[in-house]
Order: sequence, then structure tokens, then C-alpha cells
Amino acid sequence: MLVLSRYVLYEFLRFFGLGLGGCVALFLLVECFDRMDEFVTRQVFWSDAVRYLGFRIPGMVYQLTPAAFLLASVLTFSRLNQGNEITAMRAGGVAPLRLARPLFVAGMVGGLLLLVGQEYLVPYTNHLSSVIWRTRIQHEKKALHVGQFTRGPLWYRRANRIWHIQQVQPHEQRLVGVSIYVLDASGTMQQRYDVAEASWESQGWLLQRGTVRAFAPDGTFTGPPEVFTQRYLAVPERLEDMSAVQKPADEMSHREVFATLQQLQQQELPDIRLRTELQARLAYAAACVIMAGFGIPVALRLNRSGGMVRAVGLTVSSGFGYWVVHSIILALGYHGQLPPFVAAWGTNLCFAAGSLYLTYRLQ
Repeated sequence: MLVLSRYVLYEFLRFFGLGLGGCVALFLLVECFDRMDEFVTRQVFWSDAVRYLGFRIPGMVYQLTPAAFLLASVLTFSRLNQGNEITAMRAGGVAPLRLARPLFVAGMVGGLLLLVGQEYLVPYTNHLSSVIWRTRIQHEKKALHVGQFTRGPLWYRRANRIWHIQQVQPHEQRLVGVSIYVLDASGTMQQRYDVAEASWESQGWLLQRGTVRAFAPDGTFTGPPEVFTQRYLAVPERLEDMSAVQKPADEMSHREVFATLQQLQQQELPDIRLRTELQARLAYAAACVIMAGFGIPVALRLNRSGGMVRAVGLTVSSGFGYWVVHSIILALGYHGQLPPFVAAWGTNLCFAAGSLYLTYRLQ
């Protein structure tokens, strides 16, 4: 049995490598032709174009790995079925579905590698490709570290404080044109700070040239405003918390997603999109196991005549169907129309149920 498992695993990994490599090469070619006009029009150096496309490869591998598992699973058992090897195994008392165990192990390893890649590699390469696209290809006149900050008016809330900031100057560690609203537990305003600028120091914020007003419970002023030249405000809000622009989800690691979720909860802002994104990453990793299992009963039901052609066609249609359904319900989850767990795992559960049904019919 161990020899057969190693043989099936070898065939599976061979088809997996060929399938994944072919799909990545195809997608890379499409990306190259899609960007060719931009490269030529903007007279991009070939080294920048190559670096951009190179940094796109890890993201493509991440996106195509579950589809490659499905393709390898279907092709492996289709070839065994076409060569009468399944019949020989049945004659030897070995059930074909017992040979699926190494595929499930490979699927679990693949899912784990996807999680590790999404933590340490894919966000980094996605960010680099985005930076090269903006600065070296589209020639945006903006420093990269400055581009991570917003300079327009913004609102920021944490605990019982709401900040309104006219301008952020990250290089100088200061804010210009700041209003701070301090609320009580019921949301009634207690104080309001209006300052010309605020700078971040080790003990907190140094407010300069401003006024502070106190409010009565009925919303009226308790007295004239208090004018000050300098005043320290010891609050946990940091400059990078309120000035940094949230990265796109595909440029964030798992730890960054967790940290951003905590910030949103502290600010009492909606976090449904990131909670759905976090569940979607786990579900996408689990899709490797599900796709490996889905392809086995499908391949065993194919006829020996034309089995490979039908296998490839079925793989393409199944993979496309998974992508369409997953994208639709994930979009509903991002907009709060579905719970995060349902939006992320719904397609996986449907394919897992389909795999169990086909396996039952196969018995």
C-alpha cells in the first residue's frame, strides 16, 4: 500500500507542478500583453517591467494553487483510470479511494504553505509590484514613505475622543489644524480642544496655541474658553495610528489584519470587511484539500475513451465555477449582506458536499 501511495503521490505532484507552472506562465503572459501598451507608451525600462512582472508571480501562485490541486487530482486519477491501473488495483483488493490519502496530505501541506506565504511573502511582493507600478511605470511624483500617509482633512476616533485634523505632516511628527472632541459614556460632548498644531512627543501630544471649552450636560458652554500657549495631552493615540492609510488587503499579512481589526474596534468603526477577509484566507487555504478531494470521484466517473480531454474540460469549468461563486458571495460578505463565516466558507462547503455526494454515488 505504501508503494502505491508513493506512486500516486508522485503522479499527483508531477501533474501539480506542470499545471501550476503552465497556469502561472499563461497568466503572466496575459499580464504582460495587458500592460504592454503602458510599458511602450511610458517608455519603461525593461528592467522595471521585468521586476514588476517578477513580483507579480508569488501572488499568481497563491491564487492558482487550489486550481492546480483540482487539475492534478483529476488528471492523476484520469490517467490511472485510462491505463486500467484502477482496475488492477481493484483486482488486488485496493479501493481507489484509499489512494486519495496522500492527496489529502498534500492538500493540507499546500494549505499550510499558502498561509505561510500570505504571512511572509505575498503581501511583500504585492506591495513591491504596486510601488514599481506607481513610481517606475506610471511615474507618480511622490515619495514612497510619504505616499503611505494622508495629507487631507481626516476624522479619527478612539475611545471617547474624536479628532478632526486638517493636515498631517509625518516627517515633522505634527498635525496642523486640530480639533479634539471629548465625549462622555452617553456620547454627550464634555470638552473641545481647538489648536493650531499638535506634535507627538514621548509623554503624549504637545498642543500649541489653542483653546479648550467645557460643555454643560445641556450642550451649552460652562464659561469662556480657556486660552493656552502649550499644553500636554496624555492620550494613547499615536501619529501613525491616525495618519497611516490602511493598506489594501492583498498587501497585509495576517498579523497586520489582526492589528487593523483591533484599531477599528477601538475606534468603533465597521470591521466587517477585514473579518471577512480573515475568514476568506483560512477558507482559501482549506480549498487545497477540498479541491484535491473533489477531483477524485469526478475523475473515476469519466469514461476511458477521451478521459483526459473531458478531465481538462471539467477541471476548467469547475475551477471557473468555484471562482465565480466564491467571488459573488465574498462580495456580499464584504458589504455586510452575509456573515463573514458564510461568505468565506460557503463555496468550500458546497464543493465539499458535492465531493461527498459523488463519492457516495461512486460506491
